[in-house]
Amino acid sequence: MNESSSHSTVSDAVTSEVDNYLACNSTDTTSLTAFPRLASAFRKYFAALPSSAAVERLFSTAEQILTARRCKMSDTLFEQAVFLRYKLKE
Repeated sequence: MNESSSHSTVSDAVTSEVDNYLACNSTDTTSLTAFPRLASAFRKYFAALPSSAAVERLFSTAEQILTARRCKMSDTLFEQAVFLRYKLKE
């Protein structure tokens, strides 16, 4: 099996699993046990962070940007500045 057909097979399996999950009427998260790929993605993207260190760093960055001299900065510009400063530190 070549790489292209292997990728296609996995893609088809994932698509099928998503379609089956969406057809399922259960709203309970335990229903994810029947859908292992979705359960893995759910744990990866919806898990709570174990500590607040990331949030503290973000607030510290925001505090450095929003000073007394910049208090009239628009919300949009402030969000963009925080995002850029945080990404540049990575």
